[in-house]
Amino acid sequence: MRELFEKVDRQQDLRESLIAMKAAIQKPESLGELQKLFDARPQVLFSCLNYEEDPKVRKNGAAILGKLTGEEIPEKLWEAYEREHQLFVKSDYLKALESFPCEPYVEAMKQRQAQIEEELMAAGKQTEKQPSEKHLRQELWVLRRILLSQEPPRFHGFVGLGQKADVMLLTNQGQEKLTAGQIGDGQIRLGKGAVLAEQATIEPLLSIRTYRELFFCLQGSGKLRKEALAKELLETDLLELLGRLLKGKPPYYFRVDTRLRGASQTPGDLAKRLGAQLEEQSNGRLINAPSAYEIELRLMEDRGGSFFPLLKLKSLPDHRFAYRRQVVAASLAPVQAAICMELASSYLKEQAQVLDPFCGVGTMLLERNYKLHAHTLYGIDLYAPAIAGARENAQAAGVPAHFINRDCLTFAHGYLFDEIVTNFPVKGKRMDAHAIDNLYGQFLDKARELLKPEGILLVYSRDRGYLKKQLRKRPEWKLMEEWCISQKEEAYLFCIGRG
Repeated sequence: MRELFEKVDRQQDLRESLIAMKAAIQKPESLGELQKLFDARPQVLFSCLNYEEDPKVRKNGAAILGKLTGEEIPEKLWEAYEREHQLFVKSDYLKALESFPCEPYVEAMKQRQAQIEEELMAAGKQTEKQPSEKHLRQELWVLRRILLSQEPPRFHGFVGLGQKADVMLLTNQGQEKLTAGQIGDGQIRLGKGAVLAEQATIEPLLSIRTYRELFFCLQGSGKLRKEALAKELLETDLLELLGRLLKGKPPYYFRVDTRLRGASQTPGDLAKRLGAQLEEQSNGRLINAPSAYEIELRLMEDRGGSFFPLLKLKSLPDHRFAYRRQVVAASLAPVQAAICMELASSYLKEQAQVLDPFCGVGTMLLERNYKLHAHTLYGIDLYAPAIAGARENAQAAGVPAHFINRDCLTFAHGYLFDEIVTNFPVKGKRMDAHAIDNLYGQFLDKARELLKPEGILLVYSRDRGYLKKQLRKRPEWKLMEEWCISQKEEAYLFCIGRG
């Protein structure tokens, strides 16, 4: 590093030396060594920003300075940015500036952003593409990123609760009918892991707990061709739908999420190109802002290479699982717990005394209470941070519950429970096959002591073979019903009663 630094000082093989230096500082020890050299003689690198003979020297010099620390660096980068006459270099100064406080330059950046947008708007009206457009867009991309980090935009509120729309609800494969049966209106069609509701009223959908994501479908889209994605997207009702569902006028801030089947290109390449095209062709009504967006455009590629577009709105007031403030590594997704309770609803008892012996952060218990109000909820877990999280989550949900940090196999209680519901521990590094097999047996034996004669066990298991093996050994238990919750995770829900 010292040798490279001296070569830069002597302006010997300057461009090559800077490229080698930029590669070397990927290693922390080399970066630390360069920082010491720079602190002693900062002008060696600052002089690269003034090197007129080769713009790539300025470009590499800016990139290196962006990795260092020093009070003078942002001012020197900004001065170089303002006097730079080569468009392809200007974005590199901005990328380097992102590492530093940019408050002193915000107003000037806004003026430059407006200037570039005006130039691009004028260029868009010309029949031929100008070579400068690519570099202007690169500069604009970084400017926007900095400005959005300094002053996040005011997003549009959702005002479409009472309206009807075509929506797609993503749920577990095999549970499409479960979700579809809770939709009150609209024309329903089922897909693989999805429910399409045409002209369904939006507000009632927000109380259904058995889907993961809600997307709006764009009318007039059909399948979009890759070579004309932006044009065909804007020919749908996208902008009309945004104007109807969101409060206020454009621009709308968006990101593109592409789900590609092949490996011909990376999703990021397509997303970046499409984002720029949508900005240009929408005349600024759509702003590509992946770091601060309110709209997600998800494009699903089919086997033929065409795309099906979906729209997701961050302002949609989805508070179904707002209580879930704390999680741990083994936490069950709340949608999975909600699916369990919906499937087992006919077995649940109102005002029941309910116990979860492996409660984690309380998700299973809280979803049990959401489905049908319980009289008393008890949760037990050996892991103290999980119990602390369960208490916080229950408080956020406004649900009184008792959480105890101990081994459930040593738990005793003054009365018996109507239901034991739990997400059973899974076989893994901490618990091998022998241990999990034994735990299922111990759990079933302990449940005899804690459950009323007419009570039920609801067990969510990803090791169904061990549970079934232990049930076969215990004729006092009867498997009443079994459901596949997740084919991907091989997760099942078991409803078990007295034999």
